[in-house]
Amino acid sequence: MPVRSTADRRWIPIALLFCATLLNYVDRQALSVLSATLRRELGLTERDYSHVVSAFLISYGVMYLVGGRWVDRVGVRVGVAACVAWWSVAAAMTSLAQGVRSLMLCRFLLGVAEPVIYPAGLKASAELFSPRGRGLAMGVLSSGSSAGAIVAPPLIAAIALNFGWRAAFLIPGALGLLLAAVWYRSVRPAPPDPNRAAPVPLLHLLRRRDVWALVAPRLFSDPVWYFYLFWLPDYLQRERGLSLAELGYYGWIPFVAADIGAVGGGALSDWLVRRGMDPVTARRRVLIGVAMFAPLGAMAARVPTAAAAILLVAAAAAMTQVWAINIATLGADVLGAEQSASILGLMGAAGSLSGAVFSQVLAFVIAAAGYPAAFLLAGAMHPIAALLLFSLGRKPAAR
Repeated sequence: MPVRSTADRRWIPIALLFCATLLNYVDRQALSVLSATLRRELGLTERDYSHVVSAFLISYGVMYLVGGRWVDRVGVRVGVAACVAWWSVAAAMTSLAQGVRSLMLCRFLLGVAEPVIYPAGLKASAELFSPRGRGLAMGVLSSGSSAGAIVAPPLIAAIALNFGWRAAFLIPGALGLLLAAVWYRSVRPAPPDPNRAAPVPLLHLLRRRDVWALVAPRLFSDPVWYFYLFWLPDYLQRERGLSLAELGYYGWIPFVAADIGAVGGGALSDWLVRRGMDPVTARRRVLIGVAMFAPLGAMAARVPTAAAAILLVAAAAAMTQVWAINIATLGADVLGAEQSASILGLMGAAGSLSGAVFSQVLAFVIAAAGYPAAFLLAGAMHPIAALLLFSLGRKPAAR
């Protein structure tokens, strides 16, 4: 069911979804912020850490697909409340981890629920806003993820330094349970629409060339964001010599840039639409620009100072979010609000599962050739994604 809203109240669900995606990333980022601590406290090796990351991304990828279909059936009110409550419990459970296996289990359970917020968010923005404004709405709610990545380094570091690393998982989990209750009480479903189309069967979607033109690029674009998200704190501490406290001071900078990219990228394509450009053309032109500038991140491990590396990663992180917002909104433009959660589920599943594979590749690449090779590999991904986007068929019409 679409949420009930009027023009002056439709930003309330978006604001709550912003808070949900913020906590989503605080819970997720706690692992990478505390990676050095967990290696020491739980005796984790490089391979162990890559297995923990992959355990999260495997369940995340599978449930992205399943969760998108589920949200299209139950609606965003129930979908958001349930997924926020589940991942909050899983995050709190991480405080009980005793070794690599229990840590993998907790992160696997976290990945079961965390992806559902993004199909739900796209569905809410597609139901609440026309193509002239949904890019900005999607950018605002999705910017909560970058805001969470900004908040996470200083917040998690402060909690861990003052109360221990286990509290850094427990406290954000408790906040998530509170947010789930607030969402469920604040958002009310509208009466069912008798003319609303039923979700298209998954196999039917998979037969469409325009669907694959959206899904295939995510196989290459998403792993870049996961690389910065899960491996950047480890790189800054191990290769650039930052302490946990210094990571709290500076580790948020790339994610401020990512936030600017999320909101600005959505607003930019909406601006092109308001000036008369077809929505699909507008999103695709922005994506071309991303493919040109995202490879800047490849130089991050080659520059002489940590400050220069952080600035280069910040520029690349901004581009990853401009890409993510516009390709997600493009899915709603092409398939309409009714199928928006399903298509984002397909895209997210592809990106997350490829991210899990990429994490394993990174462990070998970093061990064999160091971080410079890993950054170079990540820098090549968005141009490949753009080639797939533009080679898998003619431009579809917007809905």
